[in-house]
Amino acid sequence: MRKLCLLIALTGSLASYQCSALTVNITRDPSYSQQPGGEFTVSLDPSDAGDPVFTSIINNYDPSTKVNGGFETFCLSSSIGLLGNPQNGTLTPNGVAVGTAWLYSKFVNQTLLGYTWAPGAGREASAWELQNAIWALQGTPVFDWAAANVFLTSAQFTSVFSSLAAAELAASGAYNVDALNLTHNNADGRPETSQPMLAVVSSAIPDGGATVMLLGLALGGFCFFSRKLRA
Repeated sequence: MRKLCLLIALTGSLASYQCSALTVNITRDPSYSQQPGGEFTVSLDPSDAGDPVFTSIINNYDPSTKVNGGFETFCLSSSIGLLGNPQNGTLTPNGVAVGTAWLYSKFVNQTLLGYTWAPGAGREASAWELQNAIWALQGTPVFDWAAANVFLTSAQFTSVFSSLAAAELAASGAYNVDALNLTHNNADGRPETSQPMLAVVSSAIPDGGATVMLLGLALGGFCFFSRKLRA
């Protein structure tokens, strides 16, 4: 029984590690982005230096999608404002369309065809077009829909998704892509919702640690009742 309770304690610690919040800063480099959409750079706030969760995330990124010590990403909503730094981030597999997850996974690995990777005007234009594709898939207002979006009409995309509707279906950690939900504390110390972003998480725990947390709770309950029965 002591060994079991030790396992429970370790599992609970792992759950806390996986579900812990990150303190991050969101910035934009004009060579990689075009207002008001992506690319955004997510970097760890100095107050949270060395956080292993952030390290496990950024290790999934190709060098071309890392900028100034952070990783490049896109926002999920065009109707939520980006608040100031620092911001508190939590990962969840919910809220990401499967097409969005697929596009972002290709971007992260620099295998998204048609994307200009060299910093400058070409990359700014690519970032803007990909951002609008993500907004379309997420069902949020699209800023620029004047022409067919290359990332939604390419052979690379249509070979995976038979229709736009199929790509808009909700995913749950598909392609190891999660939503990074963000909040910023206002002057009164209350958290306000900021733009949610995308992040690639470890394939070992694609649900951001929810399974581990539930396992820890279940084992915790078992240990509690075992002690009650022995009393």
